[in-house]
Amino acid sequence: MHTRITIYPLSPPLQATKMSIQMSLVFIITIIEMVMISLILLPLPPKFQTLLIDKYSLLIKNSNFQIIIIFIDTLVSIMFVDACKNGLSWGKQDELIEFNKNTWDEKAKKFYCQRNLYILGALLAFQICIWFLIMQLNSTIKNKDKLSKLIKEPNSKSEVEIELKKLEIDVKNLKNQYDSNWNEISKKDKVDISINEKKNL
Repeated sequence: MHTRITIYPLSPPLQATKMSIQMSLVFIITIIEMVMISLILLPLPPKFQTLLIDKYSLLIKNSNFQIIIIFIDTLVSIMFVDACKNGLSWGKQDELIEFNKNTWDEKAKKFYCQRNLYILGALLAFQICIWFLIMQLNSTIKNKDKLSKLIKEPNSKSEVEIELKKLEIDVKNLKNQYDSNWNEISKKDKVDISINEKKNL
């Protein structure tokens, strides 16, 4: 007896499992941003942290890199809005999917739109996180440098202490001037009183 082997075609969601070139690039950029965030958050030595900040500042100041970032952000924002419209639509579209013959195609499109929505949203969120974390890291490094300088120079006095001492000296001088003026006034009063007494006599 001959056995017949039947090969069934794959369903549309299984056929279209590969990402598009655009989304593959977006996914790669998202992974790069995740690596950058992990590097920023790791407790690395200060030299490596300063090197990371310097390299980032050089990239941001580069005009060509700025153009690339603006182009990527614009493209990703447009794709994100499109994915929101197609992936987060409910109601009538779900009813159309139920009555449509190609339900697999419609569900696959919705699934890929939602997947793209998550990836694109993560890319934009990670970009904001990187900018915020770099600012925080830069401020912490500056404060660490100030603290290290103060620790290395224990005899050096802070500006507030110097100003306080100056104010104390000024107050003492004012007190001395007040006392001297008061003494002079009291002497004059005594002289006037003695003159008046003599006149009365």
